[in-house]
Amino acid sequence: MIIILVVLVIIISLIISLLLIRNFVINKHFDNTKEKLSGIAKMVASDNDVIRNVEQGVPVKQIQDYSLGVMHNVNVDFVVILNHDLIRLSHPDATMVGKPFSDLNDARRALSGQGHFSENIGILGKGYRYFTPIFNQQHEVIGIVCVGLTMRTLNHDLMQAQYTIFGGLMLGLFSGVLGAIILAQKIKTILFGLEPQEIATRLREKEIIENEVAEGIIAISADEKIMLMNKEAQAKYQLANQEMKAPIGEQLDTNFYNVLFKRVFDDKKKIKDRSFYVNGIEVIATVTPIYIENEFFGAVATLRDQSEMIHLSNQLSGTKYYINSLRGQTHEFMNKMHVISGLIEMRKYAEVSQYIQQLNHRYQDEVGFLTERIKVPALAGFIMGKINEAREQNISVLLAESSDVSNVEMQDIVHDVIHILGNFFDNAIDSILQKKEPGKIELKLNYECEGNVFILKVKDNGLGIDFEMQKRIFEHGFSTKGEDRGYGLNLVKTMVENHQGIIELDSQPGLGTSIYVELPCTLEVTNE
Repeated sequence: MIIILVVLVIIISLIISLLLIRNFVINKHFDNTKEKLSGIAKMVASDNDVIRNVEQGVPVKQIQDYSLGVMHNVNVDFVVILNHDLIRLSHPDATMVGKPFSDLNDARRALSGQGHFSENIGILGKGYRYFTPIFNQQHEVIGIVCVGLTMRTLNHDLMQAQYTIFGGLMLGLFSGVLGAIILAQKIKTILFGLEPQEIATRLREKEIIENEVAEGIIAISADEKIMLMNKEAQAKYQLANQEMKAPIGEQLDTNFYNVLFKRVFDDKKKIKDRSFYVNGIEVIATVTPIYIENEFFGAVATLRDQSEMIHLSNQLSGTKYYINSLRGQTHEFMNKMHVISGLIEMRKYAEVSQYIQQLNHRYQDEVGFLTERIKVPALAGFIMGKINEAREQNISVLLAESSDVSNVEMQDIVHDVIHILGNFFDNAIDSILQKKEPGKIELKLNYECEGNVFILKVKDNGLGIDFEMQKRIFEHGFSTKGEDRGYGLNLVKTMVENHQGIIELDSQPGLGTSIYVELPCTLEVTNE
């Protein structure tokens, strides 16, 4: 960018200079041309042989030869001598001699005794010419001399002058660009290869990123002064130090230093994911020493509340639903591939084609029915995976025809919706399998734009839940499936409550279970 700016300034300056110099050269050239033409014309008109020959009417050949000689000697395009009747006595084109001048009105002006310039079209084309009268000894006008240059000659002379200017312009541009490159490289070396606007952008991005990350970040120098502290770290620092602020460049609080950094400063070794208590606040911290050119420069610590880590570990447990969905699709796909492979080995090509068409029709029916109603790709793909998983276990999944999730931006809640659906699906499948009868799961999803609420309902015909257990079903750690269970529905309830939503359970022992959820949210409707 520095190179571009400098080059642009140089180019603009050179262009302006070129235009000014060009105008000056053109004006100067025309002034010189005027002086040249008028001087030559007056010289010819004052020549005694010309005056005598024109006045006495000598043979025209002498005047023609004289005119051609003058024209070649002084480098003009034409020297035309006219008598008082404006008949040509000489001309570069000999066939024009003896004929009237092409523009009588223009030439007649010189018969008044005054010379003048003219730009007009003649026999040789458009040109620039000067007329001057020829006087005899009695100071009477006896003829006219016309000397001129064609525009082709004038333009050629101007182009030659402009080539010189243009050459100087290119030399100046080359010198300027070379200087700009050297200057820019020198500046970029000082600025670590970054342009000024890139540095400003990087600083803004750095500040935004630091303040948007969930972890607190504190960096201190070797003399224990604060180099960096983002918003999250500021909040923890002020909370632990009774609203004490931590300006950059000031000394870090002694308690913070002793708890977080002292060991790293002493041992020069990294401490990873260790619990610390700072003035009553429990955090998980990673503290790393900073080295610049193998010299200890300070340390940086990332902080996170212990409670946040626990919440994160609970959310990560939801990945099992994705794994189960992929497992169901993989098994079904392999079964179909085995069928196709067997038919091919038996050379049952017609049956292979028919089987593939059946699979395609069934796939199109299922996928078309689903994607027509669920138009959020991530959600539709997850549901399709669950349908495949349930089918593998002889359980049918019915999506209600009234389901409607239009094209909406669900980035903010799609993880929660998938987590909730996955938990409900898994519980329904487990319940149906325990009943050991063919089962079905009914699913309904809707997003109501007017009420800004996402509604989902899952119903199965499994074993159902005992009335006493229904009272505790959402408690943390309570489960009907044995030890180390009972966290899924509790986490679902927590998610729903975080959205200030509603969750309702209706179960009949031996008949099945229905769970209804409302998640208030405002989603942007797209046109895709």
